[in-house]
Amino acid sequence: MTDRDLEVRPVERPIVVVRRSNNGWLIGGVVAIVALVAVAVVVMNRNDTGQQASSAYQQGAATATANDATQTAQAAAAQATNAANAANASAMDAQNQAAIRAQQNADNRAAQAQPAPAPAPAPASDSSANPQ
Repeated sequence: MTDRDLEVRPVERPIVVVRRSNNGWLIGGVVAIVALVAVAVVVMNRNDTGQQASSAYQQGAATATANDATQTAQAAAAQATNAANAANASAMDAQNQAAIRAQQNADNRAAQAQPAPAPAPAPASDSSANPQ
């Protein structure tokens, strides 16, 4: 063996070139800008959503009021119909009672207007039957 064989040769390593790039910062900046725009849109539209919600609430309240009024009117109409039917029945009953009383009064007056029957004649005395 020779001294040459014992020499250690340095290992060649590949050279890696690292470039500095701003691509990461550029992508991060774009994402941040998009996020800020999204937040601005949400904040600006929140007032419209509140107005829309208020409008929807008012419309719902108006619809509920109209439905209540309709139900109240229907109930009043049903009560009026029942009252009219009861009044009609009472009028018919009163008319029937009046007709019965009128007929009874007419019968009573007719009975009073007829002359009383003449008393039956007394039995005639027969002179032949009683000799005196």
